Amino acid sequence: FTVPRCDMSARLVGGVRALGALRGSSTLAARSIFLRQPGAARGASSGFTEWNPENRPGQDVGIPKPRNDQKSLATGVHGQKKEFSREDVPKAKRVVIKVGTSVLTRDEEFGVSLTHLASLVEQVSELVHEGREVIIVTSGAVGFGKMRLQVQSVMSQTVRHTLSWGQNGNQKGGNARTLDSRACAATGQSGLMTLYDAMFSQYGVSIAQILVTMSDFQVDAHRANMCETIKELISLGIVPVCNENDVFYSNTSSREFSMSHSNTQISTFNPYASQDGKQHQESDAENEGSKVVRLTANDSLSALLAVELDAELMIVLTNVDGVYTAPPGRLSTLGATPKLISAFNPDQEDLQRLEYGRDRRVGRGGMAAKVDAAKFALNHGVNCIIANGHKQDVIQKIFDGKTVGTLFTRATTDNAAPLVRGQEARRASRELAALPAASRKAILERIAKQIRAKMDLILSANAKDVAAAGATNQPGFAQQPADMRKLGLSKKKLTAILKGIDQIASSASNNAIGKNIKWVKVGDGLYLEQQSVPLGVALCVFEVCTEVIPQVAALCIASGNAVIFKGSAPAENTTRVLHEIIAEALSSHGVSKNACIILPHREPIEDYLLLNEYIDLVIPRGGRQLIQWVNDNTEIPVLGDAEGLCHIYIHNDADIAMAASIILDSKVETSAGSYGVETLLVNFKLIENGKLDELLAPLTKEGVTVFAGPRLRAQFKSQTLKMPPARSLEVEYGVSAIAVEVVTSVEEAIEHINTHGSHHTDVIVSGARGEDSAVAREFMGQVESACVFHNCSTRFSDGFAFGLGAQVGVNCKKGPLRGPVGMEGLMTYRWTMKGKGHVTSDFSNGNEIWVHEKKCVTCGLQVRE
Repeated sequence: FTVPRCDMSARLVGGVRALGALRGSSTLAARSIFLRQPGAARGASSGFTEWNPENRPGQDVGIPKPRNDQKSLATGVHGQKKEFSREDVPKAKRVVIKVGTSVLTRDEEFGVSLTHLASLVEQVSELVHEGREVIIVTSGAVGFGKMRLQVQSVMSQTVRHTLSWGQNGNQKGGNARTLDSRACAATGQSGLMTLYDAMFSQYGVSIAQILVTMSDFQVDAHRANMCETIKELISLGIVPVCNENDVFYSNTSSREFSMSHSNTQISTFNPYASQDGKQHQESDAENEGSKVVRLTANDSLSALLAVELDAELMIVLTNVDGVYTAPPGRLSTLGATPKLISAFNPDQEDLQRLEYGRDRRVGRGGMAAKVDAAKFALNHGVNCIIANGHKQDVIQKIFDGKTVGTLFTRATTDNAAPLVRGQEARRASRELAALPAASRKAILERIAKQIRAKMDLILSANAKDVAAAGATNQPGFAQQPADMRKLGLSKKKLTAILKGIDQIASSASNNAIGKNIKWVKVGDGLYLEQQSVPLGVALCVFEVCTEVIPQVAALCIASGNAVIFKGSAPAENTTRVLHEIIAEALSSHGVSKNACIILPHREPIEDYLLLNEYIDLVIPRGGRQLIQWVNDNTEIPVLGDAEGLCHIYIHNDADIAMAASIILDSKVETSAGSYGVETLLVNFKLIENGKLDELLAPLTKEGVTVFAGPRLRAQFKSQTLKMPPARSLEVEYGVSAIAVEVVTSVEEAIEHINTHGSHHTDVIVSGARGEDSAVAREFMGQVESACVFHNCSTRFSDGFAFGLGAQVGVNCKKGPLRGPVGMEGLMTYRWTMKGKGHVTSDFSNGNEIWVHEKKCVTCGLQVRE
């Protein structure tokens, strides 16, 4: 059977009619549902397989062995070096989008939700304009027709019946007429397509309606013509809108065809079967000797079309966020609250035992049908995502590679979803915390040893990163953008990192975990202790500063915490080498490598910022924009402030040579702390005495641009002729520039810093070297910053300089932890109490007396309040 070539519109209308006309063919009874393997000739039944969601390609389901010159589906899909993951979604060109009834219709399937439909149309139109080929499988016709027929039914009744319906129609046992779903579908199809056409036309997108029945898949010629028509439509940029033709079914709830011939092959796919194999609904066709073939609503239709059309992705939109470990609102078999599964691998045994609920208010398939359809598509080379169609911009987020819904994939844990990685990191943190202090110290010592041994390998990898980023390690590298400067490593930097790890290892030997913080005797024989415990899992987001990895990892290991790192592309090679060293040291002591996870640089970080249940702290290490963005996009506690606006005030009695040296080190030195001076405040007497040029000469020699503040330009025009005006006194310039302003007194300097500063690190330079003064004490007592120094560089505001080994971040806000934060920032505490059968009633009745005697945990002596 062939269809002669004709124009597109004639083929679309005539082809569908021809398919419907051939439904009564006597060959229908002798056919099963077959699916073509990629590469097999159309119309050749030997190239098709039965519709069964559990059948994997290559299993014994009637598929002939591939010819030597034909690549098997099993090899083509499961033999790939890299399985499909979220980062591959944006590359998908041909996609089938199934829109569930619960997405399109209003409550109880009555009428279409124009808001949801408009959102869907807008997102699909964007995909079409991006050059993607989109096939929509839509539900909603029954719901749309139900609204029309309900109105028509009321209008055709007498006044008495109408009033009776209005009073009782929405109540149980009311007189509302039961509407035939086939009539609803027939009535609603035209209205639904009119809505689609009107909305898509607003975006310059054309659509075509295609109604599909069982025979369109059972008859080879029908199937071939249908697929040829759809492919020609999408090649023209037209969106096919497909739907099951409900009018032809005797029972639209079960979607069944009765086959009375005894030799009929049947499909074993049945989404209405419960876990024990019993039917949810009884079929009218299940008579003795009958065989039943099911095309289960639009879920299986989507999978069949996706496979037949060689789609790269299938998206199933429903009214839940994806597949859960148990039906939402119900406890799982383990008694736990249901969790969303971000990545569903059908080969995992625990996922094969999942239970699925079904919202019987809307649709017919339920989650079981969607999962089976997704499995079937995956087994035949089409990946699937089940997502919530009610969520804003859900389709766009999917194509942005974000973790939305449940992705059906056979990817390994290296491509695991954020939820899986969070769970793995949580388990690894418990392993790490259970180790004795000596073992954690040994891990750190092994890391340091391997860094020393592989220093040349690390520097070689870093040189590749620097070269790829267009930077250089030659003199003048500081003139590059600040992030490129931070990318470069040297033996000097690595040596400083190793000294920090040695410091942290020494601290780890003191066993930070379980350390007594407070001891209280509550009553006779009743004792209370406060003990330190690890937070659990930290997420470190950094830009290009590769030294962050060994520093933060060492602090986390010493404190018994797991850590997840997310870096950027420029540091890829350096990151990989450092991570291999850390993972090897962890494995050598029996700790899972998931205690230190490196995320691919292309993986979106947004999803990890939502894992409140598994991630306890976020550590952003980078510029102001990164830190501010992290703070704005997570509810997880963040350790790190968005600004490092540091000041140096030069008092009128300062030693000029000492002041110039401190200013230079605070601005251009990069081997020490991360925070340099951004604003220089100079006492007006020094400028009047001509000392300004002497203070700034070392900076200008290093190529640092000096901006003049508004008061300085107004009061000392001759000294600032060559200085460009400062656009603001609240700017972080990095190593490239500095702002200078004049003040009249130390009080004015204090007021300026408290008003314009970020309360990070601020310095006063006064008197001679080592000289204390009243003005310095006043400055240090009234400046509200986390770190206030006298006669020393701002670069000392660093975890290593403070003897912390390294720092997880800097906190400028007033709180329990402030300034550079080391291992203590990764710890929390718990209270433990030991008694001898104590109950509170003994204390309230006077049988026991409250003691509340506190003792020093170090010396054991009683602490007096």
